[in-house]
Amino acid sequence: MFGFLAFVLTLAGAASLYLGSRHQQWREAPLSHKVSIPVSALLLLLALGGWIHATQPLTGTFIFLTLLMLLWSILPFIAVYTRGRQ
Repeated sequence: MFGFLAFVLTLAGAASLYLGSRHQQWREAPLSHKVSIPVSALLLLLALGGWIHATQPLTGTFIFLTLLMLLWSILPFIAVYTRGRQ
């Protein structure tokens, strides 16, 4: 259960930080930095805690960082894919 919650929190935190970037392609304008950075930091810290609680600390940290790299690599391509289908 904590693994699924940690996955959702990691996804939400990564997406929030991506949407705050000026290079994001999902919205016309990026989210405000005053909103996206604190929200992303909170979500990602909670996600890291969830991964550590679901597994051993070193394993949870590795899963968290690997998933974060994967999500930040995939999120821009999702925007390109959805715009290509329109």
